[in-house]
Amino acid sequence: VVAVTIPRTTLLKVNCAHPWLSDARARLALSLSLDRVGMAGALMRDPELAATQLFPPTLVQWHRSSIEPLHGDPARARELLAQLGWTRGEDGILTRAGQRFVVSLRTFPDRPELPLLATAIQEQFRQVGIALKVRIGNSGDIPLAHRDGTLELGLAPRSFGQTPDPLATVLQDYGGGGGDWGAMNWRDARLDAALDALRSTTDASRTATLRAAVASILQEQLPVIPVLWYRQNAAVSERVEGVSIDPLERSYRLTRIAWRAGVSARSDHA
Repeated sequence: VVAVTIPRTTLLKVNCAHPWLSDARARLALSLSLDRVGMAGALMRDPELAATQLFPPTLVQWHRSSIEPLHGDPARARELLAQLGWTRGEDGILTRAGQRFVVSLRTFPDRPELPLLATAIQEQFRQVGIALKVRIGNSGDIPLAHRDGTLELGLAPRSFGQTPDPLATVLQDYGGGGGDWGAMNWRDARLDAALDALRSTTDASRTATLRAAVASILQEQLPVIPVLWYRQNAAVSERVEGVSIDPLERSYRLTRIAWRAGVSARSDHA
């Protein structure tokens, strides 16, 4: 089996205008509620796919090993929610000003792991006092709900490999106030300045500094909450050699593949 991590991240898209999710501490609490390693191991059969930040290691120019990795800490999540005025009700669900902490999450079955992840997230949120209503629909429901303002949370994969440099995707998702698959009702002046500068600079050192700033701000504010990265796998016969996977999924690299020495393409086993 040949495998490579690809530039795709499953994330929770957050409506940052929602009264219970507008504070960055609330979004951090959601992030701390998640057992990413457990979900990656149980559902993806690979604990290393637990997303510690938005940009996976494949995106070497954007991935930042220096920023504090996302991790699970339900006790800390409960502390943050208590700071925001939430108290646990008799049924275990948090309440504030007479309202229960109930939010809905939209996802879709096009990728079969998404409904399973949604179920796991539902239980992990329940353990910190958040009731999550999971709504399985089609992929178009998330951008539609973004545009009509009804989205609360969305679970979806986002590819950063449409272009060799993911800047175009980042600009679409986080520039100018967000996009269908990125931020919703969230804006940061520091991020806007960094993205504007990235549009025009050609200096390599300056570009690296700006990319680091973008990654750090998204990690700090969590307008989207990274959950898992992806790994592409391919089963390869021992009768061929030279098989590799393009992380950007642009080529099957067929011209590099050949029969191993002594193996005939017209073999009875071909």
